[in-house]
Amino acid sequence: MPITLTSGLVAAETRGPIGWLIWDNPTKLNALSPGMSEDALSVIESYAADPAIKVVIMRGAGTRAFISGGDIKSFDKTRANADIARASRAIPAKLRQTMLDLEKPLIAMIHGYCLGGGMGMALNADLRFASSDSQFSVPAALRGIAYAPSGLQQLVDLVGPSRAKDIMFSARRLRADEALRIGLINHIHEPEDLEAATLEYAETLARNAPLAIRAAKFFINQLGLPEEQRNHTRITAMIDQAEKSADFREATTSFMEKRKPVFHGR
Repeated sequence: MPITLTSGLVAAETRGPIGWLIWDNPTKLNALSPGMSEDALSVIESYAADPAIKVVIMRGAGTRAFISGGDIKSFDKTRANADIARASRAIPAKLRQTMLDLEKPLIAMIHGYCLGGGMGMALNADLRFASSDSQFSVPAALRGIAYAPSGLQQLVDLVGPSRAKDIMFSARRLRADEALRIGLINHIHEPEDLEAATLEYAETLARNAPLAIRAAKFFINQLGLPEEQRNHTRITAMIDQAEKSADFREATTSFMEKRKPVFHGR
C-alpha cells in the first residue's frame, strides 16, 4: 500500500522488517500540527497491509522530544468552537483506533518531552522505551481541556485510577524513573543507547512467530473488555489457525534439529 505524505511533518522509513513512523516537526519540538494525523494514518495503514513489516516503531525527530503536545498556535483554527473542535478530532480518533487495532507490535521510542497529546500518542503503543532524560505530562488542567475518556482509560489501565488522577489533577511532569516505577513506560535507556536498544528489541520480536504475537496482542486487548463483549469466535479461530500453521510445525522441527526457527506468519 503506497504511503502518501502531504504535511511535510511526518516521515516513514523501513529497515528490514521494522517500519518507522517519525513525527518530524522539530522546530516545534514535534508538536502535533494540522495534517500530521492524516499522514501518520497513511503510514500505519500501509505498514498494517505490508506482510514484510513485522514491527512498527514511532519516534520524534531528533532527541529533544517525542511529541511536545498539540500545536497551541493552531488551536484558534482547530478549536475555534465546539463543532470545529469535534470535526478536528475525527482523524486523530481514527488514527488512535488504527494504532490500537494494528496486529503488529507498536513501540513508542521516547526521547525528551512526551507531553499532552504526545503522551496520548505514546499510550497507543503496546510498549514504551524511553530515554533517561524523558519527561511525561498531561497538562489538560493548565489548558482548560476535558481530556477524552478513551485516552484516560488507557492511562488508568497502565497506572491505575489514583495515579491517573494525580497526573491529570496536578498536570505535573514525571521523570523517567517515576514513569517506569508506576508502569507508564517499560524500559529506560541512556539517550545515546535508546535507539540501538529499541531496535534490538524490535528485531527480536520480528524473528518470533507473527501469528502468536498477533494472537497475544488481540487476546490481551480483549481481556480489557467485559466477558460479554469479547470476540470469542475470533479468539477460537486464531487459536485454531496457530495450531494448524506451518510456523507451529517449524517451531517443533527447529527445536528437534537444535536450530533457530524461521517463521513466515503462516
